[in-house]
Amino acid sequence: MSVEIQAGFPCPHLVVEEPVVLGADRRSLQTRAPVANATSVRILVNNEVYIPASGLYSQALLQARSGPYRIERCTGVLGPDANEITVASSQGTVTLSLPLGKRIKTADLERALKASALNDIVTITTRNNAIAFGDASTTGPQSFVRVSGNGADALGFTQKGVRGRELYPAWRLVARQDVYPSSTPRGLIPVPARYPQFVKPLAGSPDIKVTYAAMPERCPRCEATYVENDYRFTLDGDVTTIENENLLYQVCLKALLTRKGSNPYHPGYGSSIMSRVGSKQVRATAAALREDVISCLGRVQELQNGQRKFQQVKDRERLYRINNVSVRPSADDPTVFFVEVSVTNGTGQPVQLNIVYSAPGAVALAGSNGQVLGLETTGLTRAQSQRFLLDG
Repeated sequence: MSVEIQAGFPCPHLVVEEPVVLGADRRSLQTRAPVANATSVRILVNNEVYIPASGLYSQALLQARSGPYRIERCTGVLGPDANEITVASSQGTVTLSLPLGKRIKTADLERALKASALNDIVTITTRNNAIAFGDASTTGPQSFVRVSGNGADALGFTQKGVRGRELYPAWRLVARQDVYPSSTPRGLIPVPARYPQFVKPLAGSPDIKVTYAAMPERCPRCEATYVENDYRFTLDGDVTTIENENLLYQVCLKALLTRKGSNPYHPGYGSSIMSRVGSKQVRATAAALREDVISCLGRVQELQNGQRKFQQVKDRERLYRINNVSVRPSADDPTVFFVEVSVTNGTGQPVQLNIVYSAPGAVALAGSNGQVLGLETTGLTRAQSQRFLLDG
């Protein structure tokens, strides 16, 4: 049994962490393709934080000096209230008496404060062995924490108040005129296309990456073919492989789509089809294409026969017979040809290959047998395929 790496997959049209630059207005993000789905957009800054659509804001956080702490009821001229502290935040104001002691550990003080009413209006944490108060309810400029009283001096608060701030402004999708293939009317027409844009200019020079679902007609992964040719891996890290009729389907397509002579180690592998595209002599080109297909698939049969001498080739993956090769030109463009190939494997199962040849590349479409390569598995109908091929 032979196993081959699967090379073709239905494209998800999801662009992951595409590096982008800010526009001249320092607000617009220049993605390679328009955004198809607003909920798919993720904006990553400096490889650290994601910016939600509502913007990214900091929490007001006020930190004391490092512990342990010396807290006394009466300290000289400060009088008997040296252990009282008042803390205010957007949730309200609380005044309380701190526990007394000459060397109170930070962890012990944190537990005591969390057991008090102060825990209702601020978050109480320890940072670098120091007590820190944060606004518990909101972030941004509306977030604040203030401390006062002699107890604040006992804890070493040199800064008595702080507010949160806006780290990155909110963003939205804005529409601007763009073009992508459409069938009515045929050709490229102006359409509104959406791109991310911040509501305010960004400061500094942040490194920005955007994840988004692209419009299929402008997808940079498959270039509007709906088929992505790349390796993929399982959850265990193993490369995804292919076998049986799917393997035969892929073997035939690879041979047909490879330029003959492009591999210096196997100069006879491939076909000359791509060199035929561009000729205006439609009938002569169609006949040459048909002969190229038959010759190329005959070479595939020879290679499989040689392979069987050293490795088991299952009947389901073996090219047994070429049933029919049909070549027809496009009604709109004489340099575009539709090639339909029908072959039979060793078990008598027919395998249909549908290929569209055009300059500068070729697109492999799914056949009636519903193989994993091509468009049918993505739900693309015949009318939709005609739309992106601009032939309908």
